[in-house]
Amino acid sequence: MNESPTIYTDLDGTLLDHETYSAEAARAVLHSLTEQGIPIVLATSKTYSEVSEFRREMGLKHAFIVENGAAIYVPVELDIRCPMGSKLFEGCWVREFGVKRQALCDVLEALDMSRRFAFKSLTEMRTSEVTAITGLNRDSAERAQNRLYSETLDWRDSQDALDEFKQVLTEIGFSVSEGGRFVHLMGPNNKGIAAQWFQGVLKREVSPDVVMIAAGDAPNDRELLETADYALLMRNMKGTPLKLQRTGPTWLSDSAGPEAWAKGVNEILTSMGWNI
Repeated sequence: MNESPTIYTDLDGTLLDHETYSAEAARAVLHSLTEQGIPIVLATSKTYSEVSEFRREMGLKHAFIVENGAAIYVPVELDIRCPMGSKLFEGCWVREFGVKRQALCDVLEALDMSRRFAFKSLTEMRTSEVTAITGLNRDSAERAQNRLYSETLDWRDSQDALDEFKQVLTEIGFSVSEGGRFVHLMGPNNKGIAAQWFQGVLKREVSPDVVMIAAGDAPNDRELLETADYALLMRNMKGTPLKLQRTGPTWLSDSAGPEAWAKGVNEILTSMGWNI
């Protein structure tokens, strides 16, 4: 058991039930992983505010990646040295990979994208509209709107229109990613870049034997899954898994959500010689 695993996991549709947003079915496994000292690094399109609340509810203590790899927050209590170029924020040091949300809004306005395509930004909606679309309660909806590095869009146009929207923005250096519910406009960041960077930190600061297990289900998880040492590819709500190019060890879940996540993670760790 020389390999030292770190688990990077998406939330919606992966560790969280797509409809209820609950991870309760995986709570026992999360607790066991924490007890054995296996880091669980959340890697999500969700905001800092959303992830902070989820970590509190589930008793998670490790680093977390927000807004599709735009930033990683590392609690100072982990005693991992803060690299140059990072900053301190609410008990964490933060490394940013994305651009500020205002820059994204300026680009959308300058290119007159709201006239050319049908979409609505989550941050521009009334909170009641967000709750209606997502099923979140009011407090959770407000946390979802508190975005710093991305513009989350409720896409109301065709797939062909989305492909054109992506092309326009990627040609000028931005990225557009599809999550389980929304389309995300970002800088040139993704979950995989942030995770690989943090793996380098862990290899220097903790152990050279650190390996990455990644779990995800949506296109915005692709880079995370492709670059991991071990991948848990989660089925989405339609049961159709994302197509990957990787050749490394890959597990396909039985279904979506926390119960399938717990089973898949357990199978991967068992194959590595860990007993969860």
